Amino acid sequence: MRHAIMDQDPFKECSTGEVLNSLKSRADGLTDVEAASRLAICGFNEIAEKKKSRILKFISKFYGPIPALLWIIMGLLYCLNNWADLYIITALLVFNAIVSFAMEDKADTSITLLKQRLSTNSRVYRSGSWNVVHSKMLVPGDIIRVRPGDIIPADAKVITGDNLGIDQSAVTGESLPVSRSAGDLVYSGTVLQKGEATCVVILTGYQTLYGKTAKLVETAKPKSHLQSEILNIVKYLVAADLVIITLLFIYCYGFLHMALPALIVFLLVVFISSVPMALPASFTVSLAFGAEKLSKKSILVTKLSAIEGTATMDLLCMDKTGTITENRIKVAAVFGFGTGPAEVIRYAAEASSDENKDPIDTAILEYAKTLHVKSGSQLSFVPFDSSTKMTEAQVQGGDETYSVAKGAANIISVLCGISAVQTQTLNEKVTGFALKGYRTIAVAKNAGKWEIVGVIALYDRPRPDSGKLIEKLHDLGISIKMITGDNRAVAVQIAREVGLGTNIVDIHSGDFDKDDNLVKTITDADGFSGIYPKDKYTIVKAMQDHGFIVGMTGDGVNDAPALKQADVGIAVESATDVAKSAADLVLTKNGIEVIVDAVKESRRIFERMLIYTIVKLAKVIQQLAFITIIFVVYGFIPITAFLLILLTFTNDIVNLSISTDNVGFSKNPDFWDMKYIMPMAALLGGLLTIQALLLVPVGLGVFGLSVSGLATAAFLMLNISDKVTIFNVRERGWAFKSMPSIAVIAASLGGVLAGIVFAYYGIFMDSISLPVILWIVAMSIAFFVIADILKVWLNNRITVAHPKCAAPGYSMV
Repeated sequence: MRHAIMDQDPFKECSTGEVLNSLKSRADGLTDVEAASRLAICGFNEIAEKKKSRILKFISKFYGPIPALLWIIMGLLYCLNNWADLYIITALLVFNAIVSFAMEDKADTSITLLKQRLSTNSRVYRSGSWNVVHSKMLVPGDIIRVRPGDIIPADAKVITGDNLGIDQSAVTGESLPVSRSAGDLVYSGTVLQKGEATCVVILTGYQTLYGKTAKLVETAKPKSHLQSEILNIVKYLVAADLVIITLLFIYCYGFLHMALPALIVFLLVVFISSVPMALPASFTVSLAFGAEKLSKKSILVTKLSAIEGTATMDLLCMDKTGTITENRIKVAAVFGFGTGPAEVIRYAAEASSDENKDPIDTAILEYAKTLHVKSGSQLSFVPFDSSTKMTEAQVQGGDETYSVAKGAANIISVLCGISAVQTQTLNEKVTGFALKGYRTIAVAKNAGKWEIVGVIALYDRPRPDSGKLIEKLHDLGISIKMITGDNRAVAVQIAREVGLGTNIVDIHSGDFDKDDNLVKTITDADGFSGIYPKDKYTIVKAMQDHGFIVGMTGDGVNDAPALKQADVGIAVESATDVAKSAADLVLTKNGIEVIVDAVKESRRIFERMLIYTIVKLAKVIQQLAFITIIFVVYGFIPITAFLLILLTFTNDIVNLSISTDNVGFSKNPDFWDMKYIMPMAALLGGLLTIQALLLVPVGLGVFGLSVSGLATAAFLMLNISDKVTIFNVRERGWAFKSMPSIAVIAASLGGVLAGIVFAYYGIFMDSISLPVILWIVAMSIAFFVIADILKVWLNNRITVAHPKCAAPGYSMV
């Protein structure tokens, strides 16, 4: 066997029987014991990812634009023999490298775990029954079954299956599907688009032509649209810093004749103190933390950027089946054209296949068992195809050989060429069943000519909580559009039951195809019936062009374009491998509840990013304004370069804790808008500047502090105000409307206590007295109260002028 699995070539010209003999396998598959033995020899059916050395990843944190500035400062400090400042800046560089590496490593671990959970499953025949196993457990000689939408899990030889459509673009680059039939080879990583097949596995893992089964998930770096917007703010911030620093340089060097080396070091430190150095680490830990929480709620994130998309989504197109309904089809009623229900079910069962685990086939076969129906033997079976909308089989029933078919009523009626009377009866039954929310399929038999046998009503009832959860999505400001391939009558009934509007549009009606009516028709509709997978893309694109942030659920191979096009593609639990690989979120449990959880958690993550941004902007305004104004008015720098770096070092530790905060979620879709961010940052930054400016005359005049003592007081005041500002910003209402996370409380208290200890005992700075410390603490508390009052006032004004900006209805539920 080991020789046989070394190359595909020996199998190309071999018959199926020869392949089975070569692999020491059988048409009825391997036993579990045989499979386990071969797995030990051949290894897992996977391609292990080559991971970058963790040492190299850590080293990479020491170069880049911001680390380069730190290296320059360290070089200048070394030349000036300023060892104290050199040590603290070195510590800052190492600290940021460690934090950034740790957070990115955490995110990489999270994504690796997600990939493992999203690994493909395969239907394999072992020990006399069909089972579903992880694709990595396949071994040469296994008998597998593949259906449309499946990614072929290993190189295999087709045993049964004709006119298969295989997308080999991932292997060969061919843009068009190729045709394959029994006796042909199919390759790992290719996609079955048409037909169904039973195959024998010939090669696995590294020995396949293209062994990338374990790489189905397309993940993005933790850099979202939100991050890009914040980085744009940083660009403007840096530009403003450069202007201020240039003016300070001209004033200090040109008019005050300060020593150039010391001035350059100080100005570089001022510049670095205003750049959000912890931004990448903060983003990474927030997204990774959020992805882990979502995974515990049956939501796997395949692209971290999807978290922001989910937070901003304002329109969701939802599949009826499996999302709104239970996806557990049952036979509700049977009507025969001159035959009894048992006979209708018999022929329907003969036109079904247990191997494929098709929901309709399963429902009919289970119902046939309850009626104790005895079926004939299938000689051949043609599975359901979206282009034909029917299944067909040739059957040996006693001495009689005949064909049976089941499928859409209109398709079967054309196949049989039914009479006017039968057409009227059929239409009445289909309409009557549809009004009850039932889906109807027709059954036909051909024993010389095709004749309609009867119709079967199938029902996939709505989930008990669908109505309530749809109401929750509406309360979150998300418009819902139901998508279904069923006819309009069924769609209207289901929509009515779950509380959706009943304006259901048949996508193939004449008005829908008119360009001038398309957007209005889609916007006004509550749902769409008669949907083909390709229609989903049309709907998504039209709504995006109209300015909506669109989410789309899907499960089939043909849903992939729509899932890819959508701002948030959501693959439901029963989705094919291709749909999962195209989606941003993969649900491991069906239902609307998991989508509600995804929206809430994503909006919480968005809020944490917003908090960090506003806090950082406010602090930058405070520090730059304080240093510049005091220097211009009093002629000295109120805080040393060393203390400014130490302040940045301690503040970044606390600011990282924001990514774990117990923040609320907006009841409206989030969006990134300066109409809220900049006014709030300017208000808080201006107030913090006033607080800082009061420190100098009081410190010098009342407490008689020296310039070095004043620098210590400035350090403590800036340190405390940073922690206080977090509590101001984390709630859009009053500060303590909700309880902060333990991490935020601990980090903030720890940061404040550390600053007080440093200032009182003179660690890294001149010591200051307890009265001065108490005065700074009292002033910080007073300004915290004032800031909170003004914050609520400003938020209310923003709410009136721009309702979406302030996110009214902010909730912790």
